[in-house]
Amino acid sequence: MLTQTIVNRLIEIVGEKNVITDNTTRYGYSYDATLLSGETLGMVFPTTTEQVVELVKYMNEVKIPFVPRGAGTNLSGGTIPTENSIVLNFSRMKKILEIDTENFVAVVEPGVVNFDFQCELEKKGFYYPPDPASYKASTMGGNLGECSGGPRCFKYGVTRDYILGLEVVLPNGKVIQTGGRNFRSEPGFDLTRIITGGEGTLGFVTKMIVRIMPKPVTKKTMLAIYNEAVDASQSVSDIVAAGIVPTTLEMMDNLLINTAEDATGAGLPRDAGALLIIEIDGYNEDMDEQVKIIGEICKKARVREFKVARTAAEVDQLWLARRVVIGSVARRRPSYSLQDITVPRSNFPKAVAGIIKVAKDFNLDIGILAHAGDGNFHPLVLFDQRIEDEVHRVHEAEKDLCAMALGLGGTMSGEHGIGLLKKQYLDLEFTPVAIDVFKKVKRSFDPNNLFNPGKIVSM
Repeated sequence: MLTQTIVNRLIEIVGEKNVITDNTTRYGYSYDATLLSGETLGMVFPTTTEQVVELVKYMNEVKIPFVPRGAGTNLSGGTIPTENSIVLNFSRMKKILEIDTENFVAVVEPGVVNFDFQCELEKKGFYYPPDPASYKASTMGGNLGECSGGPRCFKYGVTRDYILGLEVVLPNGKVIQTGGRNFRSEPGFDLTRIITGGEGTLGFVTKMIVRIMPKPVTKKTMLAIYNEAVDASQSVSDIVAAGIVPTTLEMMDNLLINTAEDATGAGLPRDAGALLIIEIDGYNEDMDEQVKIIGEICKKARVREFKVARTAAEVDQLWLARRVVIGSVARRRPSYSLQDITVPRSNFPKAVAGIIKVAKDFNLDIGILAHAGDGNFHPLVLFDQRIEDEVHRVHEAEKDLCAMALGLGGTMSGEHGIGLLKKQYLDLEFTPVAIDVFKKVKRSFDPNNLFNPGKIVSM
């Protein structure tokens, strides 16, 4: 428990309404979107950079670590409080400070919800490409911490590709500015990229300078339906090999088609083996030819049905099914483990076969969801956490999925980060020398190990 002296000092810094220590509320901050949990001493909600600085300086005095948090949608345990830590919640730092359409730049605080930011940009004819499936809840700071992607990442890249500069409070309480407003690289060490994806272990971001883009002139959304998942996966590989770069290329297998249909009634075919949602954007002159080529490629892979959405309502219905699919699996089993393995696009069909094999090997239901164009799979392992044997098999399956992706030249984490969940598998992908470098980077920023300790690597 925090002493009253510490609580009083925290209140002095951020105000009484921004310090919470009661047991009931603390429980709500003990977990994230994984099955992991921890116990925090309390939560502090800063509203300014200056408050973050004072909090960090004080925590250095009393040697209490901070665990940064936004909306808590983290899928790798990165926001799980570690022992005797305080949660530093950035959700009240939620100002959109500037939208500069002339220079394609915006400045936001870390607690801004991705969807809210997109809505403000929409009013000006702009958008921010990174759009993780959790974008209606997840915050810009959380997206930065994990370097999130989303359906548009194939064509437009992930969060790191849109971060121009940062304001960062370091573990010693000092503030640095990295990058700048009008350029995408910086002289010397690229601190912006080191901190992006660092899961709050190196510094706390209090402002983000991001690149925004004008909305495309037009777009086309297609639905390709297959009898077999392997045929859908072949279409993915063939579309990429043909040099076509869709905005989005999303895949769902039969299990997820049915859970999504249960939730939305979008009219998806329940007997389909898999489907692809394919979207392209650009200029009107390019659209019809690209649709024709994509349709021909899908036919070669034995597509059962290929259609183009004709109205905005049809497009919205398709994307509703995709956006809710993760939550929809609760209709099938009460618990799930969501992975984010990634493979080279040319190995996409082999990865689909590998996931199916893992499901059979461990007698588990595993739904296949993927940002297919980017080779980023989100296998949804369904189970009941109350059944001990199932939990054991799930953990074994998680490890095999990671090993399978690595065997195909991929990575065990495409956008969810390492956190606590995948730290135990780090040596599958990285040599001891590389892991030691990770630790040295952490020590150089945070020698006292007070910023999100225990995440990514153990010190």
